[in-house]
Amino acid sequence: MSGTANAVRKQAIKSVNMGTDTKQQKMEKNRETGKQNMSKEAEETVDSNLDETQLSYEQETVSTAYQTVDGVQEQIEVYELMTSTISAGDDMRHMADIHEEFTHTMDPILRMYNAAMNVTETRMNIIKDEFKYRGLRCPIHHIDTRLKSMKSIVGKLEKKNLDLSLNVACNNIYDIAGVRVVCPYIKDVYLIRDRLMAQDDVHIMEMKDYIANPKKNGYRSLHMIIRVPVYFMNKKQFVPVEVQIRTEAMDMWASLEHDIKYKSLYQDIGVDFTGELLECSKLIYQAEEKMEYMNNILEE
Repeated sequence: MSGTANAVRKQAIKSVNMGTDTKQQKMEKNRETGKQNMSKEAEETVDSNLDETQLSYEQETVSTAYQTVDGVQEQIEVYELMTSTISAGDDMRHMADIHEEFTHTMDPILRMYNAAMNVTETRMNIIKDEFKYRGLRCPIHHIDTRLKSMKSIVGKLEKKNLDLSLNVACNNIYDIAGVRVVCPYIKDVYLIRDRLMAQDDVHIMEMKDYIANPKKNGYRSLHMIIRVPVYFMNKKQFVPVEVQIRTEAMDMWASLEHDIKYKSLYQDIGVDFTGELLECSKLIYQAEEKMEYMNNILEE
């Protein structure tokens, strides 16, 4: 960058009162501030690094533009956000075509799973409505739903060392659609399970009772893989849905455990709370049993 061009650029910025330093000015200010508390050897290192940064800055693609300040047209240099050289992967038309093709293939499949998720949620809401109509304590506190993203589906296929194909995903990943039912008490979990199993058009594929047999980390919940009938695009299909049924206390522990474990393992803190989390799970379960005992006496 020539001295003349640099002067013109500084003058133009100053004229329009941008209120900010130029990139060159910021580097000069940082250099002087840093030198005050550094040794001579450290100063030389900083000088070298800043010189390399300045050289890189000057080598960026520059174009000329004009602006009018106080009725006078002035020339300024504009640094491009991206270079004019575009690779095949940056071709927006190509990207749009891929997205359209992907959407055309995946959208009906995900909609089918979304329909199965909605059907399952509706069945749970019918149970809630029945208990409210009968004037009884509702065994469902709230219901959560989620549909796996394609990124999550691909990640699970890779974790299982399976082929990355739609056919393999649909026949091996059974939790693409998920419904979580959160109940007040442990007995309510099994009540909802029984109500679901009593529906003759619901096929039970798998059931894992992590309440009676908790995971090693203390996780408790009842997991079911069911198939529900979905009428979609003029045909009937039995689509798999994962149903998790747990108490409010179990749900609280699972949420906090995920947050704490993520921070301790993936943010390089170097602290393992596995033992403490397991102890918390046991204490919470003991409290649940006591509170359920009190509730049973009141409901008798």
